[in-house]
Formats: sequence, C-alpha cells, structure tokens
Amino acid sequence: MRLVVDTSAVIGEILRRAGRERFASERLQLFLAHDAMGELRYELPRRVERFVASRGLTDDVGRDLLATCLDAVEQNLTVVPEAVYLPYETEARWRSHRDPRDGPTVAAALVLEAGIWTNDADFLGTGVATWSTNTLQRWLDEHPPTMRERTS
Repeated sequence: MRLVVDTSAVIGEILRRAGRERFASERLQLFLAHDAMGELRYELPRRVERFVASRGLTDDVGRDLLATCLDAVEQNLTVVPEAVYLPYETEARWRSHRDPRDGPTVAAALVLEAGIWTNDADFLGTGVATWSTNTLQRWLDEHPPTMRERTS
C-alpha cells in the first residue's frame, strides 16, 4: 500500500517500538513530502526531549532514542522532492482548507496516487483517502504478508 505520511503520524508512531515495526512493514510504501521533512527534523527532537523528561530517562537514552527514530525514518520513508509535487500545490492548498500547511502532503498524495496516513481530521474532505493508525493496523493484520514478502 502506498501512503504519504503526515508529520504528526510519523512522530506519534516513530517513538514507539510497535510504530517503528509498522513503518518497517514491507507491505507499505511510505512517503513524506519534502516540506514535511523540515517540520519532522524540527519537531522530533523536541518530542523525544519531552518523552525522556516525562519518564525520567537519561540524556543518553534520549540521544539513542532520537538516533533510532531518525534511522527508522531514513530507512522506511522516501522523501518526495518539492519539484515532484509542486504542480499539484495550488490545488492541494485549496483542498486543504482546514489547514493550508497540509498542502504539500496532499500534493504528494495526489501526484503519487497514494492515500494519507494521519490521525488528524484536517485531511478529511481533501478528496484523498485517509488511513488512521488503527485502520492501517487492522489492514495489516487482515492482509498477512505473501510468501515472497516473508522470505525476502
């Protein structure tokens, strides 16, 4: 399944082992709009810092967690260059009337003919299929890997 991932879904998932495992599923082709990567690189360290502080973990654990998260992003998400989705940007911003900052994610989904993995209602009504984490996990559970996927 081909999905463009909303930044908030990446951050919410990548901090959890189960989320990183979901990201690594070979049944998913995951993409992130170039514009969203900047937001991710800014927000992820802040979220890791809050996560570590709220659990009383050490700074070393925080650095390791951040490195693990960034590695999971690099290994499992393909960043879509802005030039690829730029022709769809105007329409995508129009469709993203709830939050125009979501335009690049919608534009990437339009050009890739992909759905959007999000837990954010702002993508509803954009004309692009949206998948919440719960719905996506149910799909993964009900569509086990093919024999080829299990042996690769």
